[in-house]
Amino acid sequence: MAETEMQVLLKKYNERFMQNNSHGDELCEEIFEFTDRSSLLILSAPHSTRSFVAKREKMADLYTGALVQYLGEKYHVSTLIRTKFTPFKALISDSVVQKNLGEHYFLDIHGFNQEIGYDICLGTGDFSGENYPYLQDIVNIAHQFGLRVAVNHPHYMGKGGLTGRFQKIYNKPNVIQVELKQHLRDFYRYPDIVEKVTIPFLEQVIHKY
Repeated sequence: MAETEMQVLLKKYNERFMQNNSHGDELCEEIFEFTDRSSLLILSAPHSTRSFVAKREKMADLYTGALVQYLGEKYHVSTLIRTKFTPFKALISDSVVQKNLGEHYFLDIHGFNQEIGYDICLGTGDFSGENYPYLQDIVNIAHQFGLRVAVNHPHYMGKGGLTGRFQKIYNKPNVIQVELKQHLRDFYRYPDIVEKVTIPFLEQVIHKY
């Protein structure tokens, strides 16, 4: 069966992040590349390549960079995406501060492979989910697509990521960590699911902002 335009584009974008055994584009000047489309919402992919976390090299959250790039271009939403591995700790929150993005909302896209009974895990860090006006809408949209959702699963709360660090820096609940199980990200093995579930789900979430 012939590939759709979406599948072709996702694979094309993904080549950049999978370079050098998922170390990404080593020639890129910026670790986190910001594409400003003047939107209130920013889609971020902090682990689209390998990264350096807890004094060791962390595997990439595969396919998240390509998904965020595709969604940003298609729906004209700003994006902040890791482009390359660094042998030192590089935090996306530092890039948010440097680029003065504290007034924005973020959907911080990650991936998980752990065998738990959920398809999507949403994290609100140290803040209660009640502080997030869009949280229940995201849960409801996920349910429309038959997706099993966990809010603040103990492994995926976002306290140590952009969600928690943004809260500490700005004291605002503007970031939701969105963890996607592999079948919702892998457009090589599950192209129909990505095209018919993942992208439409995230499109509806984007429109809520």
